[in-house]
This record gives sequence, C-alpha cells and structure tokens, in this order.
Amino acid sequence: MNKFSGILLSLLLILVSCQDRRFQLDADAGSESHQLPARTESEEVRQVMLMVSAGYNDLNRYLKADQKEIAASTLPQGYRSAHVLLVLSRLPEDAAYVTTQAPVLYRMYADLQGGVVRDTVKVWDREQPLDAQLLKEALELTYLRFPAKGYGLVFSSHGSGWLPSGYFYDPSRFEPGSTDIWSSPRLSRKSEGFVFPPLGHDPEVKSVGEDGMVQPNTIQMEIKDFADAIPFHLQYVLLDACLMGCVEVAWELRDKADIVGFSPAEILANGFNYTTLTGHLLQSTPDPVAVCQDYFDQYDKMSGRDRSATISAIDTRKMDALAQLCKQLFQKYRNVLQTMNAAPVQGYFRYERHFFYDLQDILVKAGITQEEKEQLQQALDACVLYKAATPSFLGYQIHDYCGMSMYLPVMGSAFLDNYYKSSIAWNQVTELIK
Repeated sequence: MNKFSGILLSLLLILVSCQDRRFQLDADAGSESHQLPARTESEEVRQVMLMVSAGYNDLNRYLKADQKEIAASTLPQGYRSAHVLLVLSRLPEDAAYVTTQAPVLYRMYADLQGGVVRDTVKVWDREQPLDAQLLKEALELTYLRFPAKGYGLVFSSHGSGWLPSGYFYDPSRFEPGSTDIWSSPRLSRKSEGFVFPPLGHDPEVKSVGEDGMVQPNTIQMEIKDFADAIPFHLQYVLLDACLMGCVEVAWELRDKADIVGFSPAEILANGFNYTTLTGHLLQSTPDPVAVCQDYFDQYDKMSGRDRSATISAIDTRKMDALAQLCKQLFQKYRNVLQTMNAAPVQGYFRYERHFFYDLQDILVKAGITQEEKEQLQQALDACVLYKAATPSFLGYQIHDYCGMSMYLPVMGSAFLDNYYKSSIAWNQVTELIK
C-alpha cells in the first residue's frame, strides 16, 4: 500500500467512526415503506428499548418528568454498552404551547463520568405529528441502525382502547341524530338522545397516542394503525396510556409482540415507574412483567383517590384458546349480550363512557354454566401472566378483575357495532357483533 492509499484509508476510517459515533443519518432514511431485512440468529445479547413520549398534548409536563426519571435511572454505560436505550419524543417547546419541538429520536446513555449523553439519531420537520407513519419510521431506523437480540417498545401518551379516533372525547359527534345512545340512570340502550358530559381532570389521567393541543383537531392513532406501524416483531409492548387493557388491543398486537402490558382502567398522569423501568428491560432477558408489578406497587402504597390502578401483562402467543372459547360463548349467549342489564357488570369508566367492561364478568353475568366458567378461567390463566387492581379506581369499585376489558354490546350503539364489526380483529375471529 502506498503512502497516499494509507492516508486515504485512515481518513475513511475516521469518517466512518464519526458517523457511527453521532448517528447522523440521511434526512430521508426510513421514510419509505420497504421490507426490512431478516435478522439472522446469532449470539448477540443486545437488547434495544424504544421509549415513545407522544406528549404534544396536556400530558406534556408529565412526559417530561418521565424522561427526567429515565435520565436519573440505570442507563446503559457508555456508547459501547451491551444494551441500547432510544427515546422518540415530541413535546411543546414552551409552557404556552406557542412553539413545538420537532419530533426527535435520540439515544441515551451514561458517559464515563456519569453524565447523561443524548445522541441524536434523527430530527423530523417541526410540523410533523407523532403519528403512525412517524412511529413506523422510528422503529425502522431502530431496527436498521441497532442490530440486536431483541427489541421492546414503551409507549406513553393518551389512549382510548379499541375506540375509533376521537370517539372517546366526544361520542355524540359520531352518533347521527344523537339517538341510540346510552341512558345513564338505567344503563341500557334507549332511543332517546343522551348528551355525554365533558371529560374532567380531577386528577389528571393519561386518557393510542394524541398529537395536538386543541380538541377535536388532534391526531390519534387507532389500534389497527398503531399495530400496522410496528414493522418487525417485538418482545414486548408496554402501553402507559389509559384504557388500553382491552382484549381487542391484545389481540390486535398478537402478531407484533410476545407480551403486552396495559391498564383496563385509566392511568394516573404520573404513569409507570420510570426510575426502575430500564433496570427491568435493558438486560439480556427483559422482564416486562416486573414493570407492571412496579407500576401497581407504587400506586397501591398510596392513599385516598391516588390509590387507583389496574394493570395486566398478557402473553399474546397463548390467546387462541380464549378466542375459540369466546366465539362459542358469544354464539350461545348472543341474545343475552344484546339485552342484559349492564349495571352489575364490572366496568372501567367514568363520565358515562360505557365502552369498557370486564371480559370475564360480562360472561359470568350473562349466565354461563359452571363448566363454562372453569373453561374460561383456564383460557385466561393461560395468557394472563400478571394482573392486579386496587379496591377502587377514582371513586368506582373494582369487585371483579380478570385483567382485560371488552366491548359490551348492550351498551353499544349502531355506530359502534358497525365500527367493531368492520375494524376490530377480535370481532372477526370471535363474532361478538354479527
């Protein structure tokens, strides 16, 4: 090798090293839809966790606090650490929401002196919302830039379970003529109109993803959009958002993640315990169930209304038996599910949003036999890895808790029935709504 070639090679090595060190990527990288390359089996032990803070909404100060807790927690030690922590964030830039941070994906780790390093992976346009397309791009970049044994996603924002985008905030806006809606006193369908009360904030809750400060002009991902945005298989998805603990959500994510952690009820705005989260997830064998346990423990120790929490961890790979049994039971008890009194059934809602009832309690109150109860319990035991609930949640009692909620047809409407039948994968396999 001549002197000139040696100098050129040295310059190339320096250039490659600098590019890798700062994660500078082409502005369009990951923006186009394509088939990601298959990850070959190896002895790689690296785990990659992506934390998504979709906080361009009224939760922004809580999500900023979450990021500070993460920074003060157990971080990967150094750039060449065995594991990788990534954060995708979009938050207001100031308290008055006059300007907005551009969505940014960055890597966080501790330097040799114990300081927190945030290496930028990509910055999007300031006006780009954190929607399904952006989430997909961020996950593709994660996969392509950080080969690993396994990947996981922690998603923190507002949430509204399986409902169509915007419905939870103002259901009456979706119901033609405000008819066939719920009657609060009798908890049953009536032909007369019913006006839903506005959502309260006492205390604030994380009530998938919401981007925007002014309702109803916000961008929300429906659960199918959220699932479709995940371009490769994850070991876990943890949803730090309200009302996501539905069987409909778990089933939608069954081909996307092995374990899903979520809350059937709302989540108080402080959310998960981010001081211990990385310690559980950034190890050779992540423990998402421990994250759920920590979440419950921190709220169960509180008093008064602050002692409000539900949480569960579901093994989506073991849900087939539950789906097959539910299809049989839905067929047998179809008329009852359409006419039963919903008042005794365990619900997870406030402000007359009667969209989430305990899956097991629905069927028990529908009158299934003792043998069917035992079969249902076995099917739930197979897929529910962990479940816990405080005795009450912000004023209503939790007397029955199986770990997942579900749509109760008698408390639905023609609009929701049609949406459920056409858009919810759980319904396509179980035929709750025909």
